[in-house]
Amino acid sequence: MIAALFAAAVLQTAAPVEVQGLAVVDCRVTPAGRLRHCKLVSETPTGRNVGAFALKLAGSFHVDPKDRRVRAGRIRVPMQFKLP
Repeated sequence: MIAALFAAAVLQTAAPVEVQGLAVVDCRVTPAGRLRHCKLVSETPTGRNVGAFALKLAGSFHVDPKDRRVRAGRIRVPMQFKLP
């Protein structure tokens, strides 16, 4: 019994497994190729500010307005993050 309690305590205090974050943003593409008026479509995990960070990053991206992924002047950008 003591061994089982010790094993449970070790499992609870072990370092957390590396967590991955994923966010998808939808943005308008300007004629100059800048991403503007971005909106968060999804984020995983929630509560870790993954979506807020993705929105900040999207403002610095450039894309060719003729890129095949641009549809009706908009683009969806998935971003994957390695979280601490």
